[in-house]
Amino acid sequence: MNLPLGLTAVFVGLITPLSFPALAPPWLIAVFAVASCTAAMHPRWRPVALFLLGLAWACNHHQTAMDERLPEHLDNQRITFTGQVAGLPERTALGWRFLIENAHHAETGGALPIMRAHWYAGEAVEPGERWRFVGNLRRPRGMSNPGGFDYESWLFAQQIGAVASIRSGERIEAEAQSLSRWRRLVRQRLSETLSAYPGGERLIALVVGDRSALDDTDWQTLQATGTGHLMVISGLHVGMVAAAVFAMVSAIGWLGLLRVSYPQQWLAAPLALSAAALYAGLAGFAVPTQRALLMVALVLLARLRYRQINAWVFWLGALCAVTILAPAAPLRAGFWLSFVAVGLLLLGMAGRLAIRGIWWRWGRAQWVIFIGLWPWLVLWGMPGSLTAPVVNLIAIPWVSLAVVPAALLGTLTELYFDSSTLLWLSAKALNALFYLLEHAASWRAPVTLGFPGWVNWSIGAAGALALISPLSSILRIPALACLVALFLPTSRIPEPGGFWVTALDVGQGLSVLVQTHSHVLLYDTGARLRSGFDLGEAVVYPALLDLGVSKLDTLLLSHADNDHAGGAAALMERIPVGRVLSGQPDELASLGAQPCQPGESWSRDGVEFRVVYSAPPPAPANERSCVLRITSQWGSVLLPGDLGIRGEYQMLAEPLRADLLIAPHHGSRTSSSYAFIRAVSPRWVVFSSAFYSPFGHPHQKVVERYRELHAEPVYTARSGAIRFEFDESGPGRLSWHWRDENRRFWHE
Repeated sequence: MNLPLGLTAVFVGLITPLSFPALAPPWLIAVFAVASCTAAMHPRWRPVALFLLGLAWACNHHQTAMDERLPEHLDNQRITFTGQVAGLPERTALGWRFLIENAHHAETGGALPIMRAHWYAGEAVEPGERWRFVGNLRRPRGMSNPGGFDYESWLFAQQIGAVASIRSGERIEAEAQSLSRWRRLVRQRLSETLSAYPGGERLIALVVGDRSALDDTDWQTLQATGTGHLMVISGLHVGMVAAAVFAMVSAIGWLGLLRVSYPQQWLAAPLALSAAALYAGLAGFAVPTQRALLMVALVLLARLRYRQINAWVFWLGALCAVTILAPAAPLRAGFWLSFVAVGLLLLGMAGRLAIRGIWWRWGRAQWVIFIGLWPWLVLWGMPGSLTAPVVNLIAIPWVSLAVVPAALLGTLTELYFDSSTLLWLSAKALNALFYLLEHAASWRAPVTLGFPGWVNWSIGAAGALALISPLSSILRIPALACLVALFLPTSRIPEPGGFWVTALDVGQGLSVLVQTHSHVLLYDTGARLRSGFDLGEAVVYPALLDLGVSKLDTLLLSHADNDHAGGAAALMERIPVGRVLSGQPDELASLGAQPCQPGESWSRDGVEFRVVYSAPPPAPANERSCVLRITSQWGSVLLPGDLGIRGEYQMLAEPLRADLLIAPHHGSRTSSSYAFIRAVSPRWVVFSSAFYSPFGHPHQKVVERYRELHAEPVYTARSGAIRFEFDESGPGRLSWHWRDENRRFWHE
């Protein structure tokens, strides 16, 4: 059987379960395993056997991971437990974030899963320490929106089965010997040495893979120039370390300084692999370093066996090995970007290395990566830099040949000889590079494209491959035409006279998108959290891109409370906004907000928008919420913000009838009076709040009140983003729940 075909079959089998909405039952997994053994006896069916074997392996691994999640009876419960700090703890604006392993319930002794913990205003923790914690544990759960980051898949890919909010802790055992402790000690020593040099601590990211050494401004610069891959311990760096050690040992032998009775490469290869493994360990064995380490091992093994093996076999072997060890690894963008980048170089540079000069080859490599990775950046909702090919021509050799070698040698001399000269030179070199990157970042902002749909994406990806392939000279025109598909929106828009309402899942907050045929209004933007996480930037903006919205005609911020307007500033930096209205314009003057005037109305595409109510100052903030009613021949919707019972009674004289109601104040018991619900008489009521709302939203009595008055409740925390379509199909047809439409087995 052809080896590349067999490896491909295994890989396809390994990743197939990641598309399942539910895992196969154990008996079916056993059937897969038996069928693979049966098919393996016939040469023609061996690829099928390998596919089924990969499928069974991955399903069994995923089922084990799901079984190890936090038990449902402990979900959102405060318990006392013991556990060991793992990885490198990260200092946040509000406390400490870290992993907990080997955890056990203090009362029952039952084993608990790996946890991602955040200790607000807590004590400093160190890797390997064992603690007794008191905290609230929750099963992995995240927001679910178009174009949004899948937090649940990110946790699952790292085998994290619970999220912990630590309330208090007591250290019960000092840190034990571990890889994480070693990384922490190296980081601490480097931090003490480099803190004296402005910007010097950036070097820590390249030595121990600690991304927290870079601040938000650094990451924005790297993102704008497409050089973020250089500031983590990447596969390129691991491969260069191995090559350097191998060449150094070989050179010592060639000069006659090393006398051994066996071939020198039998000494050079293990030393090179050990050095690469040591450096990968400093990075915590991230996926790019796993890939590089496996490929280095395969190359060295082939060298020792005097075999010339096709480079694609190395690539496929590493791809399968990483996925076998961690079948959930393909859920992370870094997995695909790392392997695809190497595959693109193998394809794009094939047959060209011997016929052109080094500068042509280096420029060609940048072109191949730039064009080939665009579809994958679009797939993962990541920004692409138009200046990346030019910047990387200089930045990659600068970091790989100057900064990294000096940093690694400087780390060794600092640890063993207490000499910081090389570290200082390396830090200076890195700061000089950042100086150039900051200037390059001002040339052109990075570009983020919405997902164009699987058909258009596949066409665009095929065009990118054709453009960098050996046949590019004859396929250039059709390839460029295919690339255009990445820019084509696939989202539908309402027909004239109709409108759509999409309530986004922004946790404890509100954001509602209203679209007509040619007009787009956004009602509220979600919050900006104390930690710095901005819903406007991280949730609302990606959702707008994915839904084909490139500008907002109106941004209506009901009032100035953070959970309604906190994300507005970040959103307005990223998307054009025609005008801003608010019930509290004085509190949002920096956004250019204009006052909501009761009675103000405008009509677009046969749909009428009318401001029903907004209390004047000095009314409380919630009562100043700008209430908007949208009507057409196909139905109506009412958006009341955080209005309370007082405001509800004051506007009962207005026409309030609506098929869809966004529940006032997230379903608080201080709102949704019987009189108000009867006046609106909604068919649907949407509660926008967190799954475990800290305020108890929606209140159970309020939900029962709506049910009593024949309104069907829908919860963004359970359904994710939801869309209602008001068109010829009916008044307020619920067209999709985003979580159900995109459900995978790891989703709650």
